[in-house]
Amino acid sequence: MSYSIERLHRIVEQTMQENQIPGAAVLVMKDGEMLVSQGYGKTASDDTGAPVTPETLFRIASVSKLLTGTVLMRLAEAGLLDLDFPITHYIPWFKTSDETATPLITTRMLLSHTSGMPTGDCHPDDRTLEDYIRNTVPTLPVLFRPGTAYSYGNHGLNIAGFVAETVTGKPFAELMQEWLLDPLGMTQTTYDPVRAKQQPLAFPHSRKDGQIVPSDTFSDYAANHPSYYAFSSLQDLEKFARLHLELGAPLMDAASINEMRKEQIPWYTATEAGCGITFFRETKQGVERFWHYGQYSYQYSSQFILVPEKGIAVIALANGENIFNAGYALVDELLGEETTSDTHSLQSEDLSAYTGTFLHSYHGLLELRQTEDGTRLTHGGISYVLERTGTNIYRAVDSDGNVRFSVGFPEDTSCIIVDTKACPAFTEVPSEAADWRDWTGRYSDGEDTYEVSIEDDRLLIRDVNADQTLVGRPITPSQFLTREYGLVNFLSVRGETTIEFDYAWRFPKVSLPVA
Repeated sequence: MSYSIERLHRIVEQTMQENQIPGAAVLVMKDGEMLVSQGYGKTASDDTGAPVTPETLFRIASVSKLLTGTVLMRLAEAGLLDLDFPITHYIPWFKTSDETATPLITTRMLLSHTSGMPTGDCHPDDRTLEDYIRNTVPTLPVLFRPGTAYSYGNHGLNIAGFVAETVTGKPFAELMQEWLLDPLGMTQTTYDPVRAKQQPLAFPHSRKDGQIVPSDTFSDYAANHPSYYAFSSLQDLEKFARLHLELGAPLMDAASINEMRKEQIPWYTATEAGCGITFFRETKQGVERFWHYGQYSYQYSSQFILVPEKGIAVIALANGENIFNAGYALVDELLGEETTSDTHSLQSEDLSAYTGTFLHSYHGLLELRQTEDGTRLTHGGISYVLERTGTNIYRAVDSDGNVRFSVGFPEDTSCIIVDTKACPAFTEVPSEAADWRDWTGRYSDGEDTYEVSIEDDRLLIRDVNADQTLVGRPITPSQFLTREYGLVNFLSVRGETTIEFDYAWRFPKVSLPVA
């Protein structure tokens, strides 16, 4: 045994200290033996906090997607849906902002992040999944031809959740109870904050003057339940982990578990990694691991990792950020692995079909052009050579030999993948300050607030909560690039002028600029 229990504890404690995490719960299992199953710290940072235990509830953020994906596979087993039928087969009125793409989207694509949907979540007025499908989804862009590339997000799982509601005729929380939670005896897991508060619960925290202080405020939007709103405990998630380690017995067919693990789309990175049915997968030193992590703002984080070949399960939950880093380190410790990088390059492929400008929602504009030295990528005035590391997978290397980006070239030539994000082809449209006047004002969702103004022919975006001002560089009359937050869009949603960050996070205008 190359690891020690003491070392496992130190990994957790160090991660908590580095990230000011008040409380965490961690499970480590190998070859059927429970090595660690305990709480660390308290449920709140003040005197009201109780010791965390395996029965303490946390909001598990995007680990919720694994629960949703598992139930969708059960519904497919029962013949209630086919993963490869278009969504319009079940919801004839379903639509996105792209009429051509809409009929191509299937449940499999939604569950593997290959539908072209961006990340983000529902509108505050979406009280049900049906409200969300009818009113918010039609405003969403489709970043590439569905089924041809990868773009992680919440919308796909939320839409899949409504498909489940449609084929079962039951509300999402109720069908999850019937098809997963009750059969596995996951008696604590819930989507209801009121019920969560009736159990041992790790509270979220807000930041004030550099310190974290407890909060008892919980957002509750039913339209986000399928993607990242579940509450669960270590005790319940152990049962869920055993279901998957034991190939579904006694609840599911092994074929369904294997299909969830099967890579549906590569990530186009130098590592051998990709996405299955809600599970991410990666091979390191010949050993496959399957996982999902979660981050709910800075208030909660989570990690769920399985290494079936070694009988390993690692689950980490916290009422703070970045506990998933402990999860990765715990698995590496169990396997005795050190991260290695295979830096060999292969003969380049013909990439001429991808020549042009592409938009990354964080990095901004990237240009691909053909030169005598091969295809080069330009970003921020710096030119990078592309070195092939796999089929349609490259790394962008600067003149000093530093790797800056991973770059993938999917089937759809109107899109490239940079650092696992889909980047659609893009054409700049010149604009000036007079074109931006409608964007000035105050935007808020009740928690985060932004103030937009024009000064000296520059668009300024002040993040009120962070007390930080961003300068937007226009790339179209309604789209701007910022150094700190990446792409900012202004659009109309439900008749309201709305600011959108990263194709995802939206805040409606609540007041006009102060004269």
